[in-house]
Amino acid sequence: MSRSPIRCRHSVRRFVSVAALSLAAAPLAAQSRAGSSQVVPPAAARWWHDVTVLADDSLRGRATGTEDYLKAARYVADEFRKAGLEPIGTDGYFQTAHLATARLIPERSGIALVTNGHADTLALNTDATINLSTTTAAHASGPMVFVGYGLHFPGIRDDLAGTSVKGKVAVYLNRLPSGLSSNMIAHSRSGRWEALRAAGAVAAIAINDPPRADAANGRGGRGGRGGRGARPANGLMDDPTGGGVMITMPASAADRLFAGSGHTYEEMLNLANRDSAAVLPRFALVPTLDVWTAMEKTPLDAPNVLGVLRGSDPTLRNQYIIVSAHLDHLGVGRPVNGDSIYNGAMDNASGIATMLETARAFHDRGVKPKRSLIFAAVTGEEKGELGSAYLATHPTVPVGEIVADLNTDMWEPQIPLIGVFGYGADESNLGDDLRQALAMHHLQLMEDPHPEQVRFIRSDQYSFIKRGIPALALKVGYLPGSAGDSVIAAWNATRYHKPSDDLDQPVNFETAAAFDAMYFDLVRLAADQPTRPAWNRGSVFATGGK
Repeated sequence: MSRSPIRCRHSVRRFVSVAALSLAAAPLAAQSRAGSSQVVPPAAARWWHDVTVLADDSLRGRATGTEDYLKAARYVADEFRKAGLEPIGTDGYFQTAHLATARLIPERSGIALVTNGHADTLALNTDATINLSTTTAAHASGPMVFVGYGLHFPGIRDDLAGTSVKGKVAVYLNRLPSGLSSNMIAHSRSGRWEALRAAGAVAAIAINDPPRADAANGRGGRGGRGGRGARPANGLMDDPTGGGVMITMPASAADRLFAGSGHTYEEMLNLANRDSAAVLPRFALVPTLDVWTAMEKTPLDAPNVLGVLRGSDPTLRNQYIIVSAHLDHLGVGRPVNGDSIYNGAMDNASGIATMLETARAFHDRGVKPKRSLIFAAVTGEEKGELGSAYLATHPTVPVGEIVADLNTDMWEPQIPLIGVFGYGADESNLGDDLRQALAMHHLQLMEDPHPEQVRFIRSDQYSFIKRGIPALALKVGYLPGSAGDSVIAAWNATRYHKPSDDLDQPVNFETAAAFDAMYFDLVRLAADQPTRPAWNRGSVFATGGK
């Protein structure tokens, strides 16, 4: 069911001076609802208080761009002030992220393959589908070149080696070769078009595999969207990393691309099926592409909340580690068992609460980190990590001085804490800091038994990863097949992105307190390292995906 968030075009100044939520002043005991009967221990009381404020029904799920979200933002800003953080937004603690929803106007959009002046017009959403973004170009044209799988990650996998796509249209198979790590698979699916665009491609056409024989009614054979056309896209109103036109095409139309080239789509598909790791041939295609688009954009503004703790070292204080968590959730939506408020207690009031506890710990203990720490409560994660993308592309400090991101998102304090999953721990030397912090608390760095869920790129850390900034994301760990595995699986099935992710659910408060203590030490260790965080040799992320 689609939701219609309240649009907020006005300046952030409208709400900067508004008092913090009255809920913030409520006694902690009055907010204690977890499984309706649990007692909150003192060590977790402030953490849980933050969760209860942000996940209260009165905030109606904190949907991006709504007044409810703005109330949550005011609360976080006030807690930043109490923790001694200086404002580092564009307007006090706030940085307005200028977001938008884009919709294609089909009657003013089209795709044609041009050969010797003859235009072969493709039927939109049948022969090809425009994958819309808020920065899709109004027009793109150029010669086409087939580039195998279209991966352009030099030193890792480069299907463009010896082939230029500058000013051209990259055509590739919309699948991946074998032999890639789980992180690389995830990054390739998400970052392939961005890497091609950075290499100079004006457009790309991804050819979908033929529909499986067991697919009902040939589902999947019509365009890239099952024949439904270009879906509305959420994104930044002005994304400096955007541009170009991304198209998907069904296998049934692919031979029109290869006509006259001396090759066929079936030939390329057979080569890929015969040796899934091989580099496929690269060659010019005869037709040129001409694509034109028209779209309407609906603005949606919402603030990131940014506070800084200045570093103590005269040199390192000019480097910044971002400590991030997303503040938004899904708002009000389809009722489930009579409840239509998607409170987002664990997703991600829990992560915001951990971020706030970390800021308070530096303040209350008088700890002065050597590097500066930017605490960032970001908006629009549920719409595609948009608030963090805005911060990463419109930073309020010099972008070259942002050296790392540490992110908490739905870190799942439902089970005893014996260790954590450290997403990215093997990609950069931030992993060394994590291992040291875990050892201080007698915890293990555990291997995620579900790598197919590719969590390393599924939250706000990915906005920084794509720009070459080392990052970590953490969750409570468990062993495969263990009781903890079962508890988390059941939570994901019954509460994830549902109204039941509310304040009436079991929470392991000992885990919450222990996780927060470990996280503080991780942030402190990363901030105090004498050398700048760096990607490990051979990591695809070292080049920012370019």
